[in-house]
Amino acid sequence: MAGKVLYEKRGALAYVTLNRPEVHNCIDTEMSAELIGVWDEVKRDREIRCAILTGAGARAFCSGADLTQLIPAIREASEEDNRRRAFEGPGWGGISGGYKIHTPIVAAINGYCIAGGHELAEFCDIRIAAAHATFGHQEIRWGLMPGDGGCSRLARIVGLGRAMEIILTGKIYDAQEAYRIGFVNHVVPAKDLLTTATQLAGTIAGNGPLATRAAKQAVLHAIGRPLDEGIAFETDAFSYLCRSEDW
Repeated sequence: MAGKVLYEKRGALAYVTLNRPEVHNCIDTEMSAELIGVWDEVKRDREIRCAILTGAGARAFCSGADLTQLIPAIREASEEDNRRRAFEGPGWGGISGGYKIHTPIVAAINGYCIAGGHELAEFCDIRIAAAHATFGHQEIRWGLMPGDGGCSRLARIVGLGRAMEIILTGKIYDAQEAYRIGFVNHVVPAKDLLTTATQLAGTIAGNGPLATRAAKQAVLHAIGRPLDEGIAFETDAFSYLCRSEDW
């Protein structure tokens, strides 16, 4: 029986597929645990130089968390435990702030990218969308809000005003709008999605592995910090690479 997350390694690339197409790849507790296990493998395996994340089927990338499981789990936990989950642990599906993966990740968004699915796409470094894909943070319509990085990451990707509009209205928007505001890097026909993602990931994988990991770390480290702190981290990483096997 196939798992709820499929994992395949092809050379230097890892293919990660959310495998619950019958429920639009909604993430339940089992799927969350499997996904965290896959991210652990990506972190450990130094042969993997880039990962591609997509959803099974033609309709959905990910429609978010299974709220019938997530909400009771949060209600039953203490505030301290929930805070620890967000800041120290992997969170739901491994995308919380305390869980860092330095291997580059490309999202191949093949349909609905909604709520927690939108957060999962935000967790990735580069996003490619099929032309029919749709996007949105609908949590506000359910009396909720993004709770696993959506409020923190989206503004850094598309800017404050656009993030506020997406989050506070709960609107659904299409792939062309996602491209216009800079949320996705490319929009391609559905039949070309995985090929395009593979080509881009292959280009990344062809570069120095230490350099790509360090560059990702440096870019993310600089966000929200004073310029001199970002440059200091960058200079240290550059100096390290000058003495590394990559160079």
